[in-house]
Amino acid sequence: MKADGAITWLGGHRRLVFRLVLLWLFMCSAAATALIVLMRGNCDVFEVHRHEITAPRWGSGAPRLRVAVLADFHVRPTPEDLKRLERIVAAANAEAPDLILLPGDFVAGHLPSHSATPEEIAVRLGELKAELGVYAVLGNHDHWQQPQRIEAALAANGIVLLENRSIRLEADGKPFHLVGVTDWLKQREPDWGALLPPDSLPSLVMTHTPDVFDSMPEKPALAMAGHTHGGQIDLPLLGAPAVPSRFGERYQHGLIRDRGNLVFVTAGLGYSILKLRLNCPPEIAILDLIPPPGNPNRI
Repeated sequence: MKADGAITWLGGHRRLVFRLVLLWLFMCSAAATALIVLMRGNCDVFEVHRHEITAPRWGSGAPRLRVAVLADFHVRPTPEDLKRLERIVAAANAEAPDLILLPGDFVAGHLPSHSATPEEIAVRLGELKAELGVYAVLGNHDHWQQPQRIEAALAANGIVLLENRSIRLEADGKPFHLVGVTDWLKQREPDWGALLPPDSLPSLVMTHTPDVFDSMPEKPALAMAGHTHGGQIDLPLLGAPAVPSRFGERYQHGLIRDRGNLVFVTAGLGYSILKLRLNCPPEIAILDLIPPPGNPNRI
């Protein structure tokens, strides 16, 4: 009887362990599914992030300037993505920026069939409003697809493309330079001597991939880029599993003091490869550029 009882107990114990294992597997599967649903849903929304930046090289004589930075749209060929783009434009306009910068990756994927057309994208971005204008550079996805068509679509909608050139702008009677640098993945080593104006006016730099900042002289007041998506997934304590940069997390996201330079890398508005985001929401970045004490002006 004792042996029979032990066998019965052991059989019941095994069944209990089996049920607990099944329950544990079910809970893990449910949690993983919920997390994936959450991360996919995070890609469909966006937030407005505002930053006040005091830039010493902006100079006490420069104006206070509100700059909107919108990058990495990666617009898919769906009505939902185009409607989302319209909401992004409306939200950016509501911030009343003085200047709007678009650091590239307008299209999605590697082939035109993966993306909304350049014309569909550009006509919506053409609704962006800023007193000093809207300026863009192309991203790596744009260069991979139809760069001439994208450039023409942007120009037709009033967006100025700054590929390896600078322009002089004036805010409240005070001039500064805006410099656009061709994407590092397209042209590895820019000619900074030719790009940065030789005068003493403050300069803002815009490019797509932030890796170019490693060779940038210590001259611009602020340099801005996109491309990294902030890693898309930023795990607590562990950080991002992968950042698309040869410098790893150095240029992952946000305001970075890089040697003697001040750079800002936006997390962007779209996604690449996997529709997943965690602790790194799509963002419209609003940068309030503040000169050192001595000038209260703002346009």
